[in-house]
Amino acid sequence: MVALFARSIFLYVFILFGSLVNGQQSISALLDTAYNCRMKADYTRNFYFLNQAEQHLEKGTDPLLTVQLYAELSKHYLINGNYDNAKTYAAKSLQTGKASRNAIAEAYGYGALASWYNYLSVGDLAVSNAQEGLRLVQQQKQPALKAQLYYTLYGVYSAWDDIALTDKYARLCVAAALEAQQYERLSNAYTARSVVMEYHYKKTKDPVYLDSMRNDLHRSVQLYNDFPGKVGVRTYAIANLNLADFFFKYQSPDKTATRDSILHYTNIAAQTARGFDKNYEIMGNVNGLFSEIAQQQGNSDMAEAYLMDSYIHLTEAPRPSYYTLLNVAQGLANLYEKRDDFKRALLFQRKKEAFNDSIFNQSQVQQSKRLEAQFENKRLADDIKAAELKAKNRTNQNLLLSGISVLLLLSLFLVLHSAKSRAKLQEQKTLQLQKENEEARQRAQMQLKVEKEEQARLKAEQELLLVQKEQMQKEAMADALQIERKNRLLLQMREKLTKLETESNKGYVDKVIKEEMRLEEIVERSAKEFEQINPVFFRILKERSDNKLTTLELKHCAYIHLKLNTKEIATAFHIAPKSVRVSKYRIKQKLGLDKDTDLDHFLEELK
Repeated sequence: MVALFARSIFLYVFILFGSLVNGQQSISALLDTAYNCRMKADYTRNFYFLNQAEQHLEKGTDPLLTVQLYAELSKHYLINGNYDNAKTYAAKSLQTGKASRNAIAEAYGYGALASWYNYLSVGDLAVSNAQEGLRLVQQQKQPALKAQLYYTLYGVYSAWDDIALTDKYARLCVAAALEAQQYERLSNAYTARSVVMEYHYKKTKDPVYLDSMRNDLHRSVQLYNDFPGKVGVRTYAIANLNLADFFFKYQSPDKTATRDSILHYTNIAAQTARGFDKNYEIMGNVNGLFSEIAQQQGNSDMAEAYLMDSYIHLTEAPRPSYYTLLNVAQGLANLYEKRDDFKRALLFQRKKEAFNDSIFNQSQVQQSKRLEAQFENKRLADDIKAAELKAKNRTNQNLLLSGISVLLLLSLFLVLHSAKSRAKLQEQKTLQLQKENEEARQRAQMQLKVEKEEQARLKAEQELLLVQKEQMQKEAMADALQIERKNRLLLQMREKLTKLETESNKGYVDKVIKEEMRLEEIVERSAKEFEQINPVFFRILKERSDNKLTTLELKHCAYIHLKLNTKEIATAFHIAPKSVRVSKYRIKQKLGLDKDTDLDHFLEELK
């Protein structure tokens, strides 16, 4: 029974997945078919297949396909003057892209909205949306989408007469369209670049720009023949018309070769345009060029016929181009004025004024739409943010409910095990406390031991210093006794030597003995002062010399510390002054002093 239920579920999911995939393939195929119809300028069937694709939309459809479909529907309604529907689908395209959290889908949505703003000449909003789309796909390989966004930016800056940015985005559009092998867009991009070259020529009058302009127009035309079916017939007709207009404006129309070129490309535009509907604007421009050539050839009747043909077709069109009608009416007025048919000339002059009024009214409608777009843009952005916030709140609510459920389960689990956990925690705390107490007791014992060892060390040092002091006192006493014995001996010698004095050396013996006794007194006094020397002095010397100094050398250092000179030290030690200097050299080496350090100064300053 369970196995049968599982198989039923699997079969249902398989059928549902297959239906979803087939639906997406169907939408993709319908979009391709609609695009091919647009390439053939079959706008009726183009809208039919777009409408069919919209009817196939369902939950789970690839958001990228949905966004692209809405963008194409927005473009259709825009071309047909239904600004409200165009705006609705552009907004839906962006909203779907944002909800999908797919950067590419979102960028297509921004592209659709940018095209809508550009068509209504709301340049600032067109630029901001196009740039946002480019930011989303900056690090991704999406040359077709980038070409579309670059072309929109070209259109905005071209309308603003910003030559530098117009040039920049026309070139970027060419490069991206080439990379994407999107030849319809590439044909328009070459035309865009020819417009830039015309700007440069008008500014500089440098003929090199005319050559570049003609080359770009030739490239735009040639793509239709090089890649059949990849360039729309309407685009091809306009490209030929632009090339014919180039020869008319920038070559010499009175020359046979120039006229032939104009007629050649105009005839191609006418033949191409006759094969599709809504061609009245293109045919109006075609007939305008034919009329100009006929007038140059002196064929006034033929020129009139061409202009009248355009006038009739344009006035019968459901959505006539008033700009083209204005030019046709002006051409007919000029023609009749040359014939001195002032009545007809006045008639078409008045019609021209009427068409001018229609253009003004049409501009007013577009202006109102532009203002509405600017005012509605903030509301639309707020609505999108509100929808995103609502979706985010719903997600947060679902997450919150899930979290609450999980917390309830966890709470139940914790309640069942809380008693055991508390007991275990209490046991761990007790063990931790015991461990901490034991560590504190051990630290206290260790501290006590360290203090006792320190006291013992200090006591030993004090005893050692006391011994050293007593030893020094004994040595000083011995030195004093020796000095006293020497003095008695000197006095005895003076008595004996005085008897031997002569007139020539009288007083010399007393002088020598007095000098010797003075030195002995100094040594004796130094010995007494030596008793007060801080024993730390000797400890420092021993540490500095690594106990290499002898007892005699330590005593020598003490005399230097007391500032006795070399002669006085020699007398105290009963040695020659030279021996004192040798001893000082050895002491300096044992103390590790460099040659620039004075030993006497070092020992005198030692505390």
